[in-house]
Amino acid sequence: MKTIQKVAVVAVFALLFSAFASAQTVYGVVKIPGSTANSLISINNSGQVVVNSMVNGSEQVSIWDRIHGTQTTGLTGTNSAGADINSSGEIVGAGDPNQSGNPQAFVWQPTSGVQWLGSLGGGLSAASGNNDAGAAVGLSYTAANLQHAFLWTETGGMQDLTPSLTSIGGGAATAVNSSNQVVGYYFPNGSNDTLGFTWTQAGGLQNLGSAGTLAYDINDAGTVVGKTRVASGNRHAFSWTPTGGIQDLGTLGGSESSALGINSHGWIVGNSLATVAGKGLLHGFLWTPTGGMQDFTVLAGLSASQQTYSVQVNDSGVIAVSTNKAGYLLIPKMTATFTSSANPSQVGQAVTFTVSMTSIAGPPPDGETLQFLVSGKLAGSAVLHAGVAQFTTSTITAGSHVITAKYSGDTNHLSSKYLLTQVVNP
Repeated sequence: MKTIQKVAVVAVFALLFSAFASAQTVYGVVKIPGSTANSLISINNSGQVVVNSMVNGSEQVSIWDRIHGTQTTGLTGTNSAGADINSSGEIVGAGDPNQSGNPQAFVWQPTSGVQWLGSLGGGLSAASGNNDAGAAVGLSYTAANLQHAFLWTETGGMQDLTPSLTSIGGGAATAVNSSNQVVGYYFPNGSNDTLGFTWTQAGGLQNLGSAGTLAYDINDAGTVVGKTRVASGNRHAFSWTPTGGIQDLGTLGGSESSALGINSHGWIVGNSLATVAGKGLLHGFLWTPTGGMQDFTVLAGLSASQQTYSVQVNDSGVIAVSTNKAGYLLIPKMTATFTSSANPSQVGQAVTFTVSMTSIAGPPPDGETLQFLVSGKLAGSAVLHAGVAQFTTSTITAGSHVITAKYSGDTNHLSSKYLLTQVVNP
C-alpha cells in the first residue's frame, strides 16, 4: 500500500555498486524501466509494480513486472500518478481528466479501464491506497474547501471519514487493509500538529499516537506503521498494534526515520537519515522482527550516497524503491546447497541430486521446478517443495560430468543455477 507524501525528498547521488558490497549482499538490484526519479512506487504480491513516467512533459502511469514487461494504462496528463496496486492489478492514484489543474482520484482496472471517483464536494481529490476488495482511500476537498480523508467503495461511493474536521491542515487517509480498516493522519481542530488515526465502520475514527504522528500503512493483521515524535523532539519510524501500542523502530544513525510500508509478515520498509562522512543522507531500510533495522547499502550494495524517496515491500520480500535516480526492485538472492548421494558413483548406479534453496525471505514457492542438465544436456526436472528439489538418474555415462541445476525464477524471484561435478567410474 502506498502513501502520498506531501514533501518530496530532493537529493543528488550516484547509484553505485562496489565489489565488496556485492559480495555481502542478500538482495539483487533490478532497474525498473521508464520510472521517473522521486516518484511514488508500489508493488503487489504478484511482483507487479506501478511505474510513474515522465514522457515529453506528460506524466504516464503503467504496470511493469520482470516477466511480462510493461503494460500501459492510457492514463496520461500533467498530474497523473499511480499510488497503489492490489493483487488484481487495480491501480489507484490521481489524474487530471479534463486538464483543469485539479487532480481527481481514480481507480484503474485492467479489464474496464479508468473510473474517476469524484470528490467530497470540492475540486480536488487523490487516492493513495487500495485493498484487494477494490476499496480505495485518500484525500478530498469538501465544498467548504477543507481537506478530508475518504473511503471509497464500489457500492457505497465516497465516504467522508473526518466530517467534523474544520482545520486548515485537514486530513488524509493513506492505506486500507482487507477488513476495510483505514489509517491516516489529520490536524485536529485548533492544532498545528498531526495525529495519526485508525478508522473502522463500527468504531469510527480513533486517535493513534501523540502529537506529530503520521500513520502511513497497515497490514491485514492490523499492524500500523508511520512516524511519531520521540522524547528528543525528532520523529522516528514506528509500528503499532492494539495490544502492544507504539514501538520505536529507531534510525540508521541519524535523527529521523519514517516507516512507509509493511507486508503480511511484519516486514517494514522506509527511509532514515544516516550520517555518512559528516553528511545526513536519507537511506532506505528494511526492518524485520528478527533482524531489526538494516540499511539498503548493506542489504543490496547500494552506495552510501543513495537516498530513498518512496519504498514498499510485498509478501515475497521484494522491495520496490524509488530514488532520485530511478526506480529499482530489490529481489532476495537465492543461496543453495547442491549435493549428490554418491560421488563418485558407478555406471548404472542410481544417483540422487538434491538442491536446497533459500533466501532472506525464505525458499521459492512450492510447485516451481528445477531443470537438471548433465554436461549441458537436459536430463530431467524436479518440483520444489519447501525449497528442496530432488532428481534421480542412473543413466550418466562414465567420466567427469558437470551437473547443472537451473531455476527459471518468476516475477518475485531471480533465476539462478548451481553446479556440481559428478564423477562416474566404469
